[in-house]
Amino acid sequence: MTGHRALLAILGLLITATPPGSARGEEEGGQIAEPSTSAAAGVATPESEPPVYGNTPEDLRPYGRFVQEPYKRFFVDPLEFTGPGREKPEPDVDSVVVGMLAPLERSHEAYIGRPMLRGVEMAFDEANAEGGYKGKPFKLVVRNDTGLWGASANEIVRFSYEDRAWAVIGTVDGANTHIAIRVALKTEIPLVNVADTDPTLVETKIPWIFRNIADDRQMAYTMAYHMYKERGFQSVAILRADNRYGRFGVGEFRASSVRLKNPPPVEINYEVAYGALNPDFTIQMKRLKRAKPDAVALWADAEAGGYLVRRMRESGLDMPVFACDRVLDPKFLEAAGEHAEGVVAAVPFDPDTDREAYRVFLEAYRNRYGEPPTVYAAHAYDGAKMTIDAIRKAGLNRYRIRDALAEIVHYRGVTGEIVMDRVHSDRGPVTLATVKNGRWVYNEPKVARTF
Repeated sequence: MTGHRALLAILGLLITATPPGSARGEEEGGQIAEPSTSAAAGVATPESEPPVYGNTPEDLRPYGRFVQEPYKRFFVDPLEFTGPGREKPEPDVDSVVVGMLAPLERSHEAYIGRPMLRGVEMAFDEANAEGGYKGKPFKLVVRNDTGLWGASANEIVRFSYEDRAWAVIGTVDGANTHIAIRVALKTEIPLVNVADTDPTLVETKIPWIFRNIADDRQMAYTMAYHMYKERGFQSVAILRADNRYGRFGVGEFRASSVRLKNPPPVEINYEVAYGALNPDFTIQMKRLKRAKPDAVALWADAEAGGYLVRRMRESGLDMPVFACDRVLDPKFLEAAGEHAEGVVAAVPFDPDTDREAYRVFLEAYRNRYGEPPTVYAAHAYDGAKMTIDAIRKAGLNRYRIRDALAEIVHYRGVTGEIVMDRVHSDRGPVTLATVKNGRWVYNEPKVARTF
């Protein structure tokens, strides 16, 4: 092998095979299933060689046109914790403490954090009504994720040592979560993430982080396949937030564009500002007009995304818009108004379902809060139930709780069947939704391939 080809082989880190096309299961119960091997979970099987990471299809694998076989495959081996601690005896406690870290105030992501808290509170109230843990109540300790650099590290330390929590649920912002999991690694406390869709979160190979929501990799693949292969667009512009969420969220879409032999998308940023959002976006509209794309990929928060779509239509820009899951919030429809019509968004799961578990959750949530749950409320509810189930199975020992979470391959929740891969991230396939007559219609448009 030449030196050039050897270098390409080393760089071909994420070579994958075509994943199975099965959708989320319809079984109910919210129970931890027995570990099993499946391609969706990133495990080599006779039907799927080599192992799949992130449901990456053959034509989107990195350097796939140049490298037949990589030097090494990453993220397809199970993450393990090999340290001591499982032998620690169970202490006598008055309550079983679980921490929650989420943006609840003074944050542009509070519209995500507040529904998360509601979903978690519902799960804990139900668990306590069922008798808690061996007759002792679960106690939820909630702290605000301010978004300040390093603040999440302090909160994980407090959960670990002051509150003596057995696990932590949260948070949303990619940078804050990355910091939090590094501290969780040091303090050895399980962290269950229900809302951070940063694809790189689980690629840190930290065995204390578990995520039960599909990430931006899967949503980007689904959008790219639909936009380029099914709709035939050739020139796409990316309109995104100028923060980590925007940069990392569109990374796989940008790479997919090139791997599908299209020009790299033009990227147009907008500044994220809490409490001082300028809905004008004049500069962004000028740049879009110069770029003249066939379509736009929008990676923005709900309110900002709504105003961006409004300004596009008012400026005479009528190209189709395909957006991230954050626009699935009433703030987007309110800001965009009638201009939201026809916008397509990626969806981590289908809430327009006859699944009994989701219907019960939907009714209970509406009765309690007076509105339907968001995508993040539903995933937070499932994440809390997964945490509670793991504690009940393992007992009051963080190391054994971590093991119980790591054993989950399939979990039947209100969001459907959660399929965990070898780095403990949900790989259940996503879907699309379209705004029609002022409301989101799920599984529209019909797509040939989801990831």
